[in-house]
Amino acid sequence: MSAPAAKVRAARGFLRSKLSAGTGDIPPRAFANASDELGLNFSGVASVLARLYSGGQNSDFYREQALEANLRGGGQ
Repeated sequence: MSAPAAKVRAARGFLRSKLSAGTGDIPPRAFANASDELGLNFSGVASVLARLYSGGQNSDFYREQALEANLRGGGQ
């Protein structure tokens, strides 16, 4: 399922505002689709990606709980 064009444009704008080099390696359409599939807003998706890229560094029990709560309770 593909995200609507308006959501892709919004994702592109979000990525440009957060990344100094434009959208970088993250395609706006894939970012918008991830937002839909995870049920998170763009900030939530960025948080999940940052956590994945960190390789689990500095993780502890409470941080994992917070991440899981964010994934369950996040929304558009």
